[in-house]
Amino acid sequence: MKGMGQFDPEFYSQYRPLYPKETFAGFETKLKERGFSAPFTLADVGCGTGHSIISILRGGIDARVYGIDPDPKMLDRAKLLLQDTAYIGRATLSQGTGESTGLKENSISGILVGSAFHWMDLELALKEFLRILKPGGIVRVFEYQFPKAKDLPELNEWIRRQFNLYWKAPGQTPRGSLSQLMDVFRKNEQFEYIGEGKPEMVHELGEDELAGLIFSQSRVIHFQKDLSDEQRLNFRETVKLQLKQYLRNETKSFDFKLSWFEFGLLAPKV
Repeated sequence: MKGMGQFDPEFYSQYRPLYPKETFAGFETKLKERGFSAPFTLADVGCGTGHSIISILRGGIDARVYGIDPDPKMLDRAKLLLQDTAYIGRATLSQGTGESTGLKENSISGILVGSAFHWMDLELALKEFLRILKPGGIVRVFEYQFPKAKDLPELNEWIRRQFNLYWKAPGQTPRGSLSQLMDVFRKNEQFEYIGEGKPEMVHELGEDELAGLIFSQSRVIHFQKDLSDEQRLNFRETVKLQLKQYLRNETKSFDFKLSWFEFGLLAPKV
C-alpha cells in the first residue's frame, strides 16, 4: 500500500466509531438489480479493526464478508471485536492489501472500502478490484473526516492548526478529497458511475473521546514515534488539558462529514 499509515489497534478499536447503517443504503438492492442473490460475497478492503465489517453486517445485509488488511495487529483486534458479536461466523479475515488482496479472480460481488482508499496505490488497487470482481460487481468507497464541533469553531481551528503544522508525518502531502480520488474509477471505461451519498454521522463527544480520536490518527502516531515515554505522556496530557479548556467537561455534537461513492463493473457484452 502506498505510504501505509501507522495505527494503534487499541486506540483505533476503542475510539473510532462504527459507520451508520445509512452508509450502505441501497447497496443490497443494487446488487440484486445487477443479478446477484443473497448471501452476497463481499470484500472489505482495508478492514482495520473490523468496524466496517460489523457496520456492514449489523445493517442487515445478508453476506459473507472477507476482511482484508495489511496490518496483522489490526486484524488480531478485529478478531477480538467480532468474537463479541453475532457476526463472527459471517466474516473471514486475512492479511493483504488493496493492491494484492489474495482473493480469487472473479469471486466477489461487492467491494467496500471504508476510510482506507487514500492509503492505496490507486491504479494498482483498481487493477486488483477488476481482477476479483464478478462482472456487474459494485465498489462502494466511503469515509468520514476528522469530526468538527458544531458550535465550537475555535476548537476546530485549534485542531486544524495542530494537524497542519505539527501532527503529521515528515514529507506528508495533501491526498485530495474523496471525490478527487474517485477519478480513477471515472476515467476507467470498465466502470460506470452508480451514485453517491452523504449520510448524517453526528456523535456526542467529550474530551476523553475526542482525545482518543486524535491519538488514533496515523499522523499523530507518526508525530509521537520518536518521543520518549515521558515526552509521549506529557504530549497526551497537554492535548487533554487543551481540550478540557474548550469542552469544559461537557459533551458536544461533532459532525464526521461522512460520504460515499459507488461504481459498477460493466458486464461484458454478449
